[in-house]
Amino acid sequence: MKPSLFGAFLLGVCMAASAQTPWPSYIGDLPRAVSESSVAAELPPQVAALKEDTTAPAEVAQWSGIWRGWACRTAGCDIKLSIRDLTATGATVTYVGASPLQTVVDEAPGRFENDELQVMLKTGAKLVLRLRKDGDMELGIWRPETQLLSMGVLSRRPPAYVRRVEWLDTPFTENGKPVKLEMVIHRPEGDGPFPTLVMNHGSTGMGNRPEWFKLTWASPEVSAFFVARGWQVIYPQRRGRGRSDGLYDEGFEADRSRYSCKAALSLPGAEHALADLQVAMAHIRQRSDVDAKRIVIGGVSRGGILATTYAGLHPQEVVGAINFVGGWIGAGCPDAAKINGELFKRAAAFPQPTLWLYGEDDPYYPIAHSKANFKVFQSAGGKGTFDVLLPPKGMDGHGTYTVQRLWGTAVDSYLGALR
Repeated sequence: MKPSLFGAFLLGVCMAASAQTPWPSYIGDLPRAVSESSVAAELPPQVAALKEDTTAPAEVAQWSGIWRGWACRTAGCDIKLSIRDLTATGATVTYVGASPLQTVVDEAPGRFENDELQVMLKTGAKLVLRLRKDGDMELGIWRPETQLLSMGVLSRRPPAYVRRVEWLDTPFTENGKPVKLEMVIHRPEGDGPFPTLVMNHGSTGMGNRPEWFKLTWASPEVSAFFVARGWQVIYPQRRGRGRSDGLYDEGFEADRSRYSCKAALSLPGAEHALADLQVAMAHIRQRSDVDAKRIVIGGVSRGGILATTYAGLHPQEVVGAINFVGGWIGAGCPDAAKINGELFKRAAAFPQPTLWLYGEDDPYYPIAHSKANFKVFQSAGGKGTFDVLLPPKGMDGHGTYTVQRLWGTAVDSYLGALR
Protein backbone atom coordinates (compact mmCIF):
# COMPACT_ATOMS: atom_id res chain seq x y z
CA MET A 1 0.00 0.00 0.00
CA LYS A 2 2.56 2.53 1.07
CA PRO A 3 5.51 3.57 -1.08
CA SER A 4 8.95 2.73 0.26
CA LEU A 5 10.25 5.50 2.53
CA PHE A 6 13.36 6.01 0.48
CA GLY A 7 11.96 4.71 -2.82
CA ALA A 8 12.50 8.12 -4.37
CA PHE A 9 16.14 7.17 -4.68
CA LEU A 10 15.81 3.65 -6.06
CA LEU A 11 16.30 2.50 -9.64
CA GLY A 12 13.54 2.41 -12.20
CA VAL A 13 13.31 1.66 -15.89
CA CYS A 14 12.20 3.26 -19.12
CA MET A 15 9.57 5.99 -19.38
CA ALA A 16 6.56 5.45 -21.58
CA ALA A 17 6.44 8.08 -24.28
CA SER A 18 2.70 8.46 -24.69
CA ALA A 19 0.58 6.92 -21.93
CA GLN A 20 -0.40 8.98 -18.91
CA THR A 21 1.03 7.64 -15.68
CA PRO A 22 -1.50 5.52 -13.70
CA TRP A 23 -1.95 8.03 -10.86
CA PRO A 24 -3.53 6.51 -7.70
CA SER A 25 -6.61 8.42 -6.59
CA TYR A 26 -5.31 9.00 -3.07
CA ILE A 27 -2.43 11.17 -4.28
CA GLY A 28 -5.04 13.87 -4.75
CA ASP A 29 -5.75 13.73 -1.00
CA LEU A 30 -2.18 14.53 0.05
CA PRO A 31 -1.86 18.03 1.55
CA ARG A 32 0.57 20.86 1.05
CA ALA A 33 2.78 20.42 4.08
CA VAL A 34 6.28 20.57 5.52
CA SER A 35 8.94 17.88 5.20
CA GLU A 36 9.83 15.96 8.37
CA SER A 37 13.35 15.15 7.16
CA SER A 38 16.11 16.18 9.56
CA VAL A 39 18.27 16.83 6.48
CA ALA A 40 17.26 19.75 4.27
CA ALA A 41 17.33 19.60 0.49
CA GLU A 42 19.48 22.42 -0.92
CA LEU A 43 19.36 23.38 -4.57
CA PRO A 44 22.66 24.24 -6.28
CA PRO A 45 23.41 27.99 -5.94
CA GLN A 46 23.07 28.63 -9.67
CA VAL A 47 19.36 27.69 -9.59
CA ALA A 48 18.37 28.31 -5.94
CA ALA A 49 17.13 31.87 -6.59
CA LEU A 50 15.30 31.09 -9.81
CA LYS A 51 12.15 33.15 -10.45
CA GLU A 52 9.05 32.17 -12.33
CA ASP A 53 9.58 32.50 -16.08
CA THR A 54 7.24 35.14 -17.49
CA THR A 55 8.68 34.71 -20.99
CA ALA A 56 7.81 31.02 -21.33
CA PRO A 57 4.87 29.95 -23.48
CA ALA A 58 1.67 30.73 -21.62
CA GLU A 59 0.51 27.12 -21.48
CA VAL A 60 3.66 26.00 -19.63
CA ALA A 61 4.73 29.12 -17.69
CA GLN A 62 2.80 27.89 -14.64
CA TRP A 63 5.36 25.10 -14.22
CA SER A 64 8.36 27.40 -13.85
CA GLY A 65 10.26 28.42 -10.72
CA ILE A 66 11.26 26.87 -7.39
CA TRP A 67 9.04 24.21 -5.82
CA ARG A 68 9.39 23.03 -2.21
CA GLY A 69 7.69 20.24 -0.34
CA TRP A 70 7.82 16.66 0.79
CA ALA A 71 7.71 13.07 -0.35
CA CYS A 72 8.14 9.57 1.10
CA ARG A 73 6.32 7.88 3.94
CA THR A 74 5.35 10.25 6.79
CA ALA A 75 6.89 13.13 4.81
CA GLY A 76 10.34 11.73 5.52
CA CYS A 77 12.02 13.23 2.43
CA ASP A 78 12.63 16.92 1.83
CA ILE A 79 12.21 17.83 -1.84
CA LYS A 80 13.17 20.91 -3.85
CA LEU A 81 12.83 21.39 -7.60
CA SER A 82 13.76 24.09 -10.06
CA ILE A 83 12.02 24.10 -13.43
CA ARG A 84 13.44 26.38 -16.12
CA ASP A 85 14.21 26.70 -19.85
CA LEU A 86 10.60 25.95 -20.66
CA THR A 87 9.38 25.32 -24.19
CA ALA A 88 6.07 24.04 -25.48
CA THR A 89 7.41 20.48 -25.26
CA GLY A 90 9.67 20.35 -22.23
CA ALA A 91 11.87 21.96 -19.55
CA THR A 92 15.06 21.49 -17.56
CA VAL A 93 14.45 20.09 -14.08
CA THR A 94 16.87 20.17 -11.16
CA TYR A 95 15.80 17.72 -8.46
CA VAL A 96 17.10 17.48 -4.89
CA GLY A 97 15.80 14.86 -2.48
CA ALA A 98 17.16 14.67 1.06
CA SER A 99 16.56 12.17 3.85
CA PRO A 100 18.55 11.01 6.87
CA LEU A 101 19.98 8.20 4.74
CA GLN A 102 21.09 10.06 1.65
CA THR A 103 20.80 13.15 -0.51
CA VAL A 104 20.39 12.99 -4.28
CA VAL A 105 21.00 15.95 -6.59
CA ASP A 106 20.07 15.40 -10.21
CA GLU A 107 19.36 17.46 -13.31
CA ALA A 108 17.73 16.24 -16.49
CA PRO A 109 15.51 17.36 -19.34
CA GLY A 110 11.80 16.74 -18.92
CA ARG A 111 9.01 16.59 -21.44
CA PHE A 112 5.33 17.40 -21.28
CA GLU A 113 3.10 14.39 -21.87
CA ASN A 114 -0.64 14.32 -21.22
CA ASP A 115 -0.66 17.15 -18.66
CA GLU A 116 2.41 15.75 -16.90
CA LEU A 117 6.05 16.78 -16.78
CA GLN A 118 7.98 13.50 -17.02
CA VAL A 119 11.68 13.32 -16.21
CA MET A 120 14.10 10.42 -16.38
CA LEU A 121 16.59 11.11 -13.62
CA LYS A 122 20.17 9.98 -13.98
CA THR A 123 19.58 7.39 -11.28
CA GLY A 124 17.11 5.71 -13.65
CA ALA A 125 14.05 6.70 -11.63
CA LYS A 126 11.06 8.22 -13.38
CA LEU A 127 9.91 11.52 -11.88
CA VAL A 128 6.35 12.51 -12.76
CA LEU A 129 4.86 15.92 -11.90
CA ARG A 130 1.26 17.12 -12.19
CA LEU A 131 -0.25 20.51 -11.41
CA ARG A 132 -3.31 20.86 -9.22
CA LYS A 133 -6.08 23.34 -9.84
CA ASP A 134 -4.96 25.32 -6.79
CA GLY A 135 -1.47 25.75 -8.26
CA ASP A 136 0.32 23.17 -6.13
CA MET A 137 2.14 20.19 -7.64
CA GLU A 138 1.83 16.45 -7.10
CA LEU A 139 4.99 14.36 -7.34
CA GLY A 140 5.32 10.65 -8.02
CA ILE A 141 8.43 8.55 -8.53
CA TRP A 142 8.04 5.25 -10.31
CA ARG A 143 9.64 2.18 -11.70
CA PRO A 144 8.05 0.20 -14.50
CA GLU A 145 4.99 2.34 -15.01
CA THR A 146 2.84 0.60 -12.39
CA GLN A 147 5.00 0.58 -9.22
CA LEU A 148 4.82 3.81 -7.26
CA LEU A 149 7.89 4.21 -5.08
CA SER A 150 7.33 7.61 -3.52
CA MET A 151 4.87 10.48 -3.67
CA GLY A 152 4.37 13.93 -2.22
CA VAL A 153 3.24 17.50 -2.76
CA LEU A 154 5.27 20.55 -3.78
CA SER A 155 4.28 24.20 -3.74
CA ARG A 156 5.46 27.71 -4.50
CA ARG A 157 3.22 29.01 -1.70
CA PRO A 158 4.22 29.40 1.97
CA PRO A 159 4.00 26.23 4.11
CA ALA A 160 0.59 25.19 5.41
CA TYR A 161 1.77 25.46 9.01
CA VAL A 162 4.70 26.44 11.18
CA ARG A 163 6.92 23.48 12.09
CA ARG A 164 9.15 23.36 15.15
CA VAL A 165 11.16 20.64 16.89
CA GLU A 166 11.80 20.80 20.63
CA TRP A 167 13.49 18.56 23.19
CA LEU A 168 11.75 17.60 26.39
CA ASP A 169 13.58 16.84 29.64
CA THR A 170 12.37 13.71 31.43
CA PRO A 171 12.97 12.05 34.80
CA PHE A 172 14.38 9.01 32.99
CA THR A 173 18.05 8.07 32.88
CA GLU A 174 19.76 5.25 31.01
CA ASN A 175 23.37 4.22 31.49
CA GLY A 176 23.77 7.18 33.81
CA LYS A 177 22.69 9.68 31.16
CA PRO A 178 19.51 11.83 31.14
CA VAL A 179 16.90 10.97 28.53
CA LYS A 180 15.34 13.67 26.36
CA LEU A 181 12.30 13.21 24.12
CA GLU A 182 11.85 14.79 20.71
CA MET A 183 8.61 16.68 20.07
CA VAL A 184 7.48 17.86 16.65
CA ILE A 185 5.07 20.80 16.72
CA HIS A 186 2.84 21.93 13.85
CA ARG A 187 0.80 25.06 14.47
CA PRO A 188 -0.74 28.19 12.96
CA GLU A 189 1.11 31.48 12.83
CA GLY A 190 1.15 33.36 16.12
CA ASP A 191 1.81 32.61 19.76
CA GLY A 192 -1.49 31.06 20.83
CA PRO A 193 -2.66 29.70 23.14
CA PHE A 194 -4.13 27.18 20.70
CA PRO A 195 -6.50 24.29 21.19
CA THR A 196 -4.10 21.38 20.89
CA LEU A 197 -4.16 17.83 19.58
CA VAL A 198 -1.50 15.57 21.10
CA MET A 199 -0.98 12.99 18.37
CA ASN A 200 0.79 9.72 19.14
CA HIS A 201 2.73 7.52 16.76
CA GLY A 202 2.28 3.80 16.26
CA SER A 203 4.76 0.94 16.05
CA THR A 204 7.10 -0.07 13.23
CA GLY A 205 5.34 -2.95 11.49
CA MET A 206 6.51 -6.21 13.05
CA GLY A 207 9.24 -4.57 15.11
CA ASN A 208 11.97 -6.37 13.16
CA ARG A 209 13.39 -3.33 11.37
CA PRO A 210 15.54 -1.42 13.91
CA GLU A 211 16.42 1.22 11.33
CA TRP A 212 12.77 2.28 11.36
CA PHE A 213 12.90 3.02 15.09
CA LYS A 214 14.90 6.18 14.34
CA LEU A 215 12.36 7.67 11.94
CA THR A 216 10.50 10.63 13.44
CA TRP A 217 6.76 10.32 12.86
CA ALA A 218 4.28 13.09 12.18
CA SER A 219 1.27 13.23 9.90
CA PRO A 220 1.05 16.13 7.44
CA GLU A 221 -2.48 14.99 6.62
CA VAL A 222 -3.68 15.29 10.22
CA SER A 223 -1.76 18.53 10.79
CA ALA A 224 -3.07 20.26 7.67
CA PHE A 225 -6.64 19.46 8.75
CA PHE A 226 -6.28 20.68 12.34
CA VAL A 227 -4.09 23.73 11.69
CA ALA A 228 -6.59 24.95 9.07
CA ARG A 229 -9.12 24.99 11.93
CA GLY A 230 -6.86 26.92 14.29
CA TRP A 231 -5.51 23.93 16.22
CA GLN A 232 -1.94 23.09 17.14
CA VAL A 233 -0.71 19.50 16.77
CA ILE A 234 2.10 18.11 18.95
CA TYR A 235 3.79 14.80 18.15
CA PRO A 236 5.82 13.39 21.09
CA GLN A 237 8.33 10.73 20.07
CA ARG A 238 8.60 8.09 22.77
CA ARG A 239 11.87 6.70 24.13
CA GLY A 240 14.05 5.22 21.41
CA ARG A 241 11.82 6.51 18.60
CA GLY A 242 12.73 9.22 16.15
CA ARG A 243 15.56 11.24 17.67
CA SER A 244 14.45 10.67 21.26
CA ASP A 245 17.02 9.24 23.63
CA GLY A 246 16.72 5.90 25.35
CA LEU A 247 15.92 2.31 24.52
CA TYR A 248 12.83 1.54 22.48
CA ASP A 249 11.24 -1.05 24.76
CA GLU A 250 7.56 -1.44 23.93
CA GLY A 251 6.97 -5.17 24.22
CA PHE A 252 9.63 -7.14 22.36
CA GLU A 253 10.55 -10.80 22.43
CA ALA A 254 13.42 -11.52 24.84
CA ASP A 255 15.94 -11.40 21.98
CA ARG A 256 14.41 -8.14 20.64
CA SER A 257 13.92 -9.80 17.27
CA ARG A 258 10.34 -8.49 16.94
CA TYR A 259 7.30 -7.41 18.93
CA SER A 260 6.00 -10.14 21.19
CA CYS A 261 2.54 -11.64 20.83
CA LYS A 262 2.59 -12.74 24.47
CA ALA A 263 0.62 -10.64 26.92
CA ALA A 264 3.29 -11.06 29.61
CA LEU A 265 5.83 -9.32 27.36
CA SER A 266 3.59 -7.01 25.35
CA LEU A 267 1.61 -5.30 28.11
CA PRO A 268 4.70 -4.04 30.01
CA GLY A 269 5.66 -2.36 26.74
CA ALA A 270 2.38 -0.47 26.82
CA GLU A 271 3.14 0.67 30.37
CA HIS A 272 6.53 1.89 29.18
CA ALA A 273 4.82 3.94 26.45
CA LEU A 274 2.20 5.32 28.84
CA ALA A 275 4.97 6.52 31.16
CA ASP A 276 6.54 8.44 28.27
CA LEU A 277 3.20 9.94 27.35
CA GLN A 278 2.55 11.03 30.93
CA VAL A 279 5.83 12.97 30.97
CA ALA A 280 5.02 14.59 27.64
CA MET A 281 1.50 15.52 28.75
CA ALA A 282 2.72 17.13 31.97
CA HIS A 283 4.93 19.39 29.87
CA ILE A 284 2.31 20.11 27.21
CA ARG A 285 -0.34 21.14 29.73
CA GLN A 286 2.01 23.82 31.12
CA ARG A 287 2.98 25.36 27.78
CA SER A 288 1.99 28.97 27.15
CA ASP A 289 0.99 28.17 23.55
CA VAL A 290 -1.48 25.47 24.67
CA ASP A 291 -5.06 26.12 25.76
CA ALA A 292 -5.05 23.61 28.63
CA LYS A 293 -8.85 23.51 28.65
CA ARG A 294 -8.97 22.35 25.01
CA ILE A 295 -6.54 19.45 24.71
CA VAL A 296 -7.55 16.41 22.68
CA ILE A 297 -5.40 13.30 22.66
CA GLY A 298 -5.18 11.15 19.54
CA GLY A 299 -3.04 8.62 17.79
CA VAL A 300 -2.62 6.08 15.02
CA SER A 301 -2.40 2.31 15.54
CA ARG A 302 -0.51 1.81 18.84
CA GLY A 303 -0.85 5.55 19.28
CA GLY A 304 -4.63 5.24 19.00
CA ILE A 305 -4.99 2.73 21.81
CA LEU A 306 -2.49 4.71 23.89
CA ALA A 307 -4.56 7.86 23.41
CA THR A 308 -7.81 6.30 24.60
CA THR A 309 -6.12 4.44 27.46
CA TYR A 310 -4.38 7.60 28.62
CA ALA A 311 -7.68 9.48 28.54
CA GLY A 312 -9.18 6.81 30.78
CA LEU A 313 -6.29 7.00 33.22
CA HIS A 314 -6.12 10.83 33.29
CA PRO A 315 -9.62 12.07 32.38
CA GLN A 316 -9.06 15.49 33.90
CA GLU A 317 -6.26 16.31 31.44
CA VAL A 318 -8.12 16.09 28.10
CA VAL A 319 -11.54 16.89 26.70
CA GLY A 320 -11.54 14.23 23.98
CA ALA A 321 -9.78 11.24 22.44
CA ILE A 322 -9.52 10.27 18.76
CA ASN A 323 -8.47 6.73 17.94
CA PHE A 324 -7.29 6.12 14.36
CA VAL A 325 -7.08 2.35 13.63
CA GLY A 326 -5.93 1.68 17.18
CA GLY A 327 -4.63 -1.47 18.82
CA TRP A 328 -1.51 -2.58 20.66
CA ILE A 329 -0.89 -5.90 18.93
CA GLY A 330 -2.27 -7.19 15.65
CA ALA A 331 -5.27 -9.51 15.46
CA GLY A 332 -3.06 -12.33 14.14
CA CYS A 333 -1.49 -12.75 17.59
CA PRO A 334 -3.13 -15.36 19.85
CA ASP A 335 -3.20 -12.92 22.79
CA ALA A 336 -4.49 -9.97 20.72
CA ALA A 337 -8.00 -9.92 22.21
CA LYS A 338 -6.59 -10.13 25.74
CA ILE A 339 -3.94 -7.44 25.23
CA ASN A 340 -6.09 -4.96 23.32
CA GLY A 341 -9.14 -5.66 25.45
CA GLU A 342 -7.30 -5.01 28.70
CA LEU A 343 -6.05 -1.63 27.51
CA PHE A 344 -9.41 -0.58 26.10
CA LYS A 345 -11.11 -1.53 29.40
CA ARG A 346 -8.85 1.01 31.11
CA ALA A 347 -9.84 3.56 28.47
CA ALA A 348 -13.50 3.17 29.44
CA ALA A 349 -13.00 5.31 32.56
CA PHE A 350 -12.91 8.44 30.38
CA PRO A 351 -16.33 10.03 30.97
CA GLN A 352 -16.63 11.89 27.65
CA PRO A 353 -17.38 10.41 24.21
CA THR A 354 -14.44 9.16 22.16
CA LEU A 355 -14.13 8.80 18.38
CA TRP A 356 -12.94 5.51 16.84
CA LEU A 357 -12.00 5.55 13.13
CA TYR A 358 -11.16 2.23 11.45
CA GLY A 359 -10.63 1.24 7.82
CA GLU A 360 -11.83 -1.78 5.90
CA ASP A 361 -9.10 -4.23 4.83
CA ASP A 362 -6.74 -3.34 7.66
CA PRO A 363 -4.04 -6.06 7.78
CA TYR A 364 -3.43 -5.49 11.51
CA TYR A 365 -6.82 -4.61 12.96
CA PRO A 366 -9.69 -6.05 10.88
CA ILE A 367 -13.08 -4.48 11.44
CA ALA A 368 -14.48 -7.57 13.23
CA HIS A 369 -11.59 -7.56 15.73
CA SER A 370 -11.83 -3.82 16.28
CA LYS A 371 -15.59 -3.90 16.76
CA ALA A 372 -15.07 -6.59 19.39
CA ASN A 373 -12.59 -4.27 21.13
CA PHE A 374 -15.16 -1.47 20.97
CA LYS A 375 -17.77 -3.76 22.53
CA VAL A 376 -15.36 -4.57 25.39
CA PHE A 377 -14.82 -0.82 25.83
CA GLN A 378 -18.56 -0.12 25.90
CA SER A 379 -19.26 -3.02 28.28
CA ALA A 380 -16.77 -1.47 30.70
CA GLY A 381 -18.68 1.83 30.55
CA GLY A 382 -16.85 3.58 27.72
CA LYS A 383 -18.62 6.10 25.50
CA GLY A 384 -17.88 6.61 21.85
CA THR A 385 -18.68 6.33 18.17
CA PHE A 386 -17.19 3.67 15.89
CA ASP A 387 -16.90 4.69 12.21
CA VAL A 388 -15.87 2.36 9.40
CA LEU A 389 -13.89 4.03 6.59
CA LEU A 390 -13.56 2.67 3.05
CA PRO A 391 -9.99 3.20 1.81
CA PRO A 392 -9.44 4.38 -1.75
CA LYS A 393 -8.23 1.89 -4.33
CA GLY A 394 -4.59 0.99 -3.79
CA MET A 395 -4.59 1.71 -0.05
CA ASP A 396 -5.32 -0.65 2.83
CA GLY A 397 -7.41 0.32 5.82
CA HIS A 398 -4.47 0.97 8.13
CA GLY A 399 -3.56 4.03 6.06
CA THR A 400 -6.97 5.70 6.12
CA TYR A 401 -5.74 8.35 8.58
CA THR A 402 -3.88 9.90 5.63
CA VAL A 403 -7.12 10.65 3.72
CA GLN A 404 -8.90 13.64 5.23
CA ARG A 405 -12.06 13.26 3.17
CA LEU A 406 -12.75 9.88 4.80
CA TRP A 407 -12.85 11.21 8.37
CA GLY A 408 -13.00 15.00 8.13
CA THR A 409 -16.76 15.31 8.62
CA ALA A 410 -16.74 12.97 11.63
CA VAL A 411 -13.82 14.81 13.24
CA ASP A 412 -15.41 18.21 12.62
CA SER A 413 -18.59 17.02 14.30
CA TYR A 414 -16.65 15.55 17.20
CA LEU A 415 -14.63 18.72 17.79
CA GLY A 416 -17.75 20.82 17.58
CA ALA A 417 -19.44 18.77 20.30
CA LEU A 418 -16.58 18.90 22.80
CA ARG A 419 -17.40 20.43 26.17
